[in-house]
Amino acid sequence: MQSWIVNMLSALVAALLATSPVFAQVEPVFATSQSEIDFFENSIRPIFAVECAGCHGAQLQMADLNLTTAEGFFKGSARGAIVDPERPAESVLLQVVGHQGKVKMPPPGPLSPENVSALGKWVEMGAPWPSDDSAAVVAPSDGAKPGLWAFQPVKDHEPPKVADQDWVRTPIDRFILARLEDKDVRPSAPAEKLQLLRRAKFDLHGLPPSEQEIEEFLSDTAPEAMARLVDRLLASPRYGEKWGRHWLDVARYADSTGLDEDYRLPHSWRYRDYVVDAFNRDLPFDQFVREQLAGDLMPADEPGDINTRGIIATGFLALGVKPLAQQDKMQVVYDVVDEQLDTVSKAFMGMTVTCARCHDHKFDPISTKDYYSMASIFASTKSFEDAESFVSEVYFAALVEPEIYEVYRKEQERLKARRYSIESIRDLGVADYVQRTLIPRLPDYMIAARQVREDGVPTAAARAELDEGVLQAWIEYLKPGQFRPYLDKWERAKPSEWLAAAEEYRELYATTSQWWSTELKSWGAEAEEAIRAGDDAPDKPAFDRGGMELEGRFFLEVSSGEGPFSVAKEDRESILSDGVRARLTSLSEELEAWTKAAPPEPPLACAIAEGEPVDQSVFVGGSHKNPGETVPKHFPVALRGAWQSPIESGSGRKELADWLASPDHPLTARVYVNRVWQWHFGEGLVRSSNNFGSTGEQPTHPELLDYLAKRFVESGWSTKALHRMIMLSSAYQMSSQSSEAVSEADPENRLWSHFLRRRLTVEEMRDSLLALDGSLDLTMGGRIDDGLKKDEYGPDATFNPDSVSRRTLYLPLVRNKLPSLYRLFDFADAGASSARRNESNIAPQALYAMNSDFVKSRAYALAEIVVRGSEDDAERLERAYRLILGRAPGGGAEPSIEYVRSYPAGDAEGESTHLAGWASLCRILMASNEFHYVD
Repeated sequence: MQSWIVNMLSALVAALLATSPVFAQVEPVFATSQSEIDFFENSIRPIFAVECAGCHGAQLQMADLNLTTAEGFFKGSARGAIVDPERPAESVLLQVVGHQGKVKMPPPGPLSPENVSALGKWVEMGAPWPSDDSAAVVAPSDGAKPGLWAFQPVKDHEPPKVADQDWVRTPIDRFILARLEDKDVRPSAPAEKLQLLRRAKFDLHGLPPSEQEIEEFLSDTAPEAMARLVDRLLASPRYGEKWGRHWLDVARYADSTGLDEDYRLPHSWRYRDYVVDAFNRDLPFDQFVREQLAGDLMPADEPGDINTRGIIATGFLALGVKPLAQQDKMQVVYDVVDEQLDTVSKAFMGMTVTCARCHDHKFDPISTKDYYSMASIFASTKSFEDAESFVSEVYFAALVEPEIYEVYRKEQERLKARRYSIESIRDLGVADYVQRTLIPRLPDYMIAARQVREDGVPTAAARAELDEGVLQAWIEYLKPGQFRPYLDKWERAKPSEWLAAAEEYRELYATTSQWWSTELKSWGAEAEEAIRAGDDAPDKPAFDRGGMELEGRFFLEVSSGEGPFSVAKEDRESILSDGVRARLTSLSEELEAWTKAAPPEPPLACAIAEGEPVDQSVFVGGSHKNPGETVPKHFPVALRGAWQSPIESGSGRKELADWLASPDHPLTARVYVNRVWQWHFGEGLVRSSNNFGSTGEQPTHPELLDYLAKRFVESGWSTKALHRMIMLSSAYQMSSQSSEAVSEADPENRLWSHFLRRRLTVEEMRDSLLALDGSLDLTMGGRIDDGLKKDEYGPDATFNPDSVSRRTLYLPLVRNKLPSLYRLFDFADAGASSARRNESNIAPQALYAMNSDFVKSRAYALAEIVVRGSEDDAERLERAYRLILGRAPGGGAEPSIEYVRSYPAGDAEGESTHLAGWASLCRILMASNEFHYVD
């Protein structure tokens, strides 16, 4: 019997697929970046595993379709592949999950809008699949440590002997030179002194050297000149700003939640300032780790005080992306858990642990049990004030005594309840208008919209005396091809059935509208009573009528947003009755008085706290809807062993922090010193600095990496001591120029035969342009008052970097609305931990330097300084070069001076004869490669 059913269903699916477009078999598109792999493993594979594998998996391939392997997926069914990367919109996969044709999958019911959106994004990306889907899982079952080099204990290696002793300044040089001599390669010559100054200044401060700094360094001819320069640069607060920005890339820092609502995070700046201060104070890195993971659980420096620094530090966990509007709230929680675990494992361990969310890691010894054992730590952590609300509320931690915050909280609850009650009264007034004037005509609007769509009759509104604006909204809403299963009956209706079908929708809408009005009235009465009694008002009811995919969704989409029965904010007052308007005026005046009398907001931080301990299950296929075996809180078996004691109480964050910050941990120190090396040299000793796993790159100098890790821990985890060792080495002080023979022997610079030339980051470029004429505002910390309300959403929350002169570090970062300047110059992806930034070289970057108003204004400001400083054009030219490029112009100055003298005068009133020419010359220098690159 069962076999007969399977055969019947298989034949049915095959028949349905036969009506779909035919695609030839295509070659699998394999993922080429870690971000593609992460997206597939976290967002796509769980869909196939949970929703599809039962009928199209390893055990059963209905319609000859297997959606669990790359070969099966791209081979497709008997009709060919079900995706076409060249024509993504026409892919069968998207049509069937979008319920756009006769085939509607999966059979039990439609996928969630989030899953449909994820599949659409994946197909648009080219449907990348992990390249070795058949790789054996290497997670050990007995706790034995595998052969992965990064999991082995850090060894203490003696610096090797070398022939050229004169080249050695620090032990680093012995490791580098030994490999070079072994390959018979000579290192590049030392960098010129001016090049070295510019390199060190941008490296540690992200700013160009000043005229005074150039003069002082060139005049210091002692052997200790470089050491004195490094010490002076490390002692400046500018150092923490530059190196804090490096860490903020790793910590995926931003000032909004990203994703759907992109909610503003008004207190995020405190974490940014904590990071800057930590680098300036040379906070030991092991303490830095502990505070960011469990600072709220650590005691304050003074007994009895609140550990505000520790609470703020946990912004590392709090500031990731959050899908606040997603309606599967358990999914919301575990997406955030996964994001936190992903950031922690990459930042401190250099591991892609979250690849094991749905299945044992394909390449590294991380099992699914390991994943959920660690995930339980973050599932037991409080990241939301209220995860269950319609739009989940982010948690903010108070940095004051609990009793002070409680007074503020209760007053804010009262104000929020009053605001909600005002909104509800207005909503009820609007609903009354809709019920009286629009709902009775709903069938007329639906039928007229259908007529316009199918017959092109433009006079339907005039004939039926319908509002043209409302009708156009209905036409837009009822456009075909949208994923709205609750409109299926309407779409299938024949013209003779339109009226009866539309009447059913009118009744459905009217009943839901009346129910929702009753709910709001009931809540409003309870809230009013609580407000007057001084009690906490009940939460505003969430709309949960009849399933969000059925009548509830129809009502919400028609009545809210840009729905056909929504009423714009600016039009609402005019449709309300006189009594409602008077009531709203009275309550609004009362709210204004309460707001003025309310206690001020205490300092708050984007942070996390201890939550309710979770007995975590393994989610089969990565879906919380399929819980499996319960696992204890512990750390990966391959790293900690099979016999470790589970964490019995609390979230486990403190235990996690102590384990990661242990001197014996094989990864933490290695990963961090590799990052520091990368931020100095442009590449890490391990070039895949967020991936020390088997798919990452091997270290170019494993003994040097271990040596640095050992010395780092012995120094007290001091980052500044590590800087000194690196920057005082001959390896760091090499020229970026290399001979043809060296380039052939070491084309990718894996022997570190020369220094890598690099382009300025967008922050360095912008800050330098402001610094040239002294316009850069060096005020540290705080939040820029940019006019954005603290609860403003991303689509409207934009910021123009040209409007302020603060360092770029301090400008607000709205994830979904990054300024075009940032995108143009390869700013880090604020949605995930960034190991390193891209470094593109494209024409629009040059066009920005040539045409932007910002660069133009900077050129004129500098030209005024140059012109006012001397009457002699040769002296002016020399100063322009020194300010912009940090050097003298060299030979051939006459063409530049002639260019300035022959340049047409500017149009500005009172502008000197040569100002426009000098501004043009300054702009040419600002656009040059020499300005934008560091040798």
